[in-house]
Amino acid sequence: MGFICLPFSLFLFWLMLRPKKEAPFPKRGLLRLLIAGAVSVVLSIVLNLPVEAILSFFRFGFFSDPAALLSAFQGGSDSIAGMLQNAQNNTEQTFLWTLIDMFFAAGLLEEGLKFLTCRAAIRKEGMIRTWMDCVICFAIVGITFEFIENIAFGMDSDFLSALVRSVGCAHFIFGVIMGWFYGKYRVTGQKKYCLLSLVVPVLYHTFTNSFMASIDTTQILTVLGEASGISHIVVTVLTVIIVIRWQKSGKLNVPVLQKAPKQ
Repeated sequence: MGFICLPFSLFLFWLMLRPKKEAPFPKRGLLRLLIAGAVSVVLSIVLNLPVEAILSFFRFGFFSDPAALLSAFQGGSDSIAGMLQNAQNNTEQTFLWTLIDMFFAAGLLEEGLKFLTCRAAIRKEGMIRTWMDCVICFAIVGITFEFIENIAFGMDSDFLSALVRSVGCAHFIFGVIMGWFYGKYRVTGQKKYCLLSLVVPVLYHTFTNSFMASIDTTQILTVLGEASGISHIVVTVLTVIIVIRWQKSGKLNVPVLQKAPKQ
């Protein structure tokens, strides 16, 4: 089921690279963008484990009882696993903790990695020349991230879940948003847009994931969670339409500062 996302990802790659037919990215530059997306996924998986562990320690209050914590560590992995399982069974999952969890383990971690790896990929002078180039680059990193992530998640998903994840291309949306603000930063030199290029996707990612993770907890959160899932599909379609309009109008064909402003 994981590869059901392939046609959707290929369409988005084609859509974003369509304006570059006459002046394509250097092959090595395009390869760097694909690698950036792949590296982001791998790092997010690796770093997610310690991040979740640290969050769990705070959520379950382990630091408030150092003696019990030390005893569990001395007892080995089985003792630690038992402590975690017991704490999880006796601690109610609140929306606040879901929000905190999704902020650090999903929003900040994943968007931060894509932001850093994409900036590293486009660092070479001449890689981006226009505002639209920024949108394209960040979107490509997002599409690559989503493609690999969907394959991983899709292996254990049913057909409908895999299809919904494929059509609702959240990381494509985040990438376009990130690229738009970063392009605005490179055009104007105003540092606030560089900050917004990270903050807006992080918050968007955090809240939508939090609502979807809270389905079946309360009636209002169930409604918001289902709405968030549907919104990814709707916003993906709207984002595709907006990108096509930008391409036709040339609205973002604005030259950027070739050297990024000092931060």
